[in-house]
Amino acid sequence: MDKLRQKDYFLFASAMYSQPISCSSLVEQATSPFVSFHQRLGCFHSDWHQHEWGQLIYAEKGCIHVNSRTKQILIPSGYGVWIPPDTDHEIRSTSSQTNIRSICFPVADNNGSLRQTISVFPMSTLLREMIRYTNRWNQGPVDEAQATTFLQTVQGLLPEEIDKAVIVYLPSTTHAKLLPITTYIQTHLARPINVQWLASEFGLSVRTLSRLFRQQLGTSFSGYCKIARIMRALELIELGCDNVSQVATDVGYESLATFSNNFLAICGHRPLQFIHSKRLY
Repeated sequence: MDKLRQKDYFLFASAMYSQPISCSSLVEQATSPFVSFHQRLGCFHSDWHQHEWGQLIYAEKGCIHVNSRTKQILIPSGYGVWIPPDTDHEIRSTSSQTNIRSICFPVADNNGSLRQTISVFPMSTLLREMIRYTNRWNQGPVDEAQATTFLQTVQGLLPEEIDKAVIVYLPSTTHAKLLPITTYIQTHLARPINVQWLASEFGLSVRTLSRLFRQQLGTSFSGYCKIARIMRALELIELGCDNVSQVATDVGYESLATFSNNFLAICGHRPLQFIHSKRLY
């Protein structure tokens, strides 16, 4: 079995043995005005849920996927994601090494920047240590006034963190003609994907297919493929592939320079720089 097939098998097997987690019950059963959750979960999937509190998640190890009704989002290890209040979402991971840290808390009504959209960003050292600190709240009595002040400080830091947001998400669709096409793209990223061939294969004209991508997904066909390939590259890196040339090939790039430039444009780092930075977390 070649390396790419081994990685695909690993992802499939992980999904088959995924443990269910009820995030909604964690919030509903909370006796304090916040929830602090720190656990090595491995492969898991949550229920679809929403809550009145905002949620900050830190992927300490392993990739975490967050799906909203309009986006499929990837959070690489070392990155954080902010989920605004009242956002319907689910959380999952196919990594056996997943270590997740999360805090949920009320958001001030006048903090509009934290009520807009899901954002993924590289965690600063300060915010990373602050979310780790909240694990203490699970180990004994908590001074709620002190915790509230602490979380207000976190809220004050988040807008600056969100300003560093990266585009590691794909727009979602339920469109009857487009859904099978996006599914095909995501499962054949190692192969060249030609818009002319794909349109013909699914019984559409190139013009119609291009229009569907723009109207339904808000992006071009090539833009969708670029983000899908980089997100897949991030998953492969999380699985331990640290050979940049191999990763580029496995996600369908013939040019290493193009792969590196696209990776930089989306993630803010060159692939090798990203791989090296992971060793610091």
